[in-house]
Amino acid sequence: MKDIKLKEQERILNQVLQYGLTRIWYYLLGILFLFTAAFFMFWFFLHDWWGVTIFAILLFLGFFVIFRNYYLWKKNVFYVTTHRLIDVEQRGFFERIVSEIPYDQIEDVHGKISGVFGMILKFGVVSIQTGAGKVKIVLNSIKRPLQLQQQINELRERYLSKYNYDFSGDVASAIIDKLYELELPDLYEVKKILDNRISKLGK
Repeated sequence: MKDIKLKEQERILNQVLQYGLTRIWYYLLGILFLFTAAFFMFWFFLHDWWGVTIFAILLFLGFFVIFRNYYLWKKNVFYVTTHRLIDVEQRGFFERIVSEIPYDQIEDVHGKISGVFGMILKFGVVSIQTGAGKVKIVLNSIKRPLQLQQQINELRERYLSKYNYDFSGDVASAIIDKLYELELPDLYEVKKILDNRISKLGK
């Protein structure tokens, strides 16, 4: 969560990881490398330097595959907060993509479970799309996708009912409430506009 700065009064309500069981094949591959190295260890050491080299490579591959799989599983996180959805996508060790969609920009949330294993183990896909189509978050192989879809829709409705205002009434109160959502750079911009407006009206 170091890469994510929460806004004022924003809280994390849910933290979603990929269903761990769907990544078991990577662990089995790493274990296979380690098992092969252990099983043929004495034979490798009887064949001089190249046998030792193959043994070392198998050990390295085994630990690398297991560690990389665990690292990517822990770093690919989807956060559901009171104000927005945040997707942290880790691609390898040196690339990370962070996408976020505020609730008032969500156009569609689609959850799907398919396949025999998906139905049995209750994992599937959730897709979140913005109205403008600029951001699309796809969460693959997550546990209980339909429940997550329902949670996002409920939070979206709650957020819209709380923060979307009818400015035909008490405009000042609506604007003041909106100001609490802004970060410091945006507040400075608003202050600049207000100062100019007050200066013109005061003349």
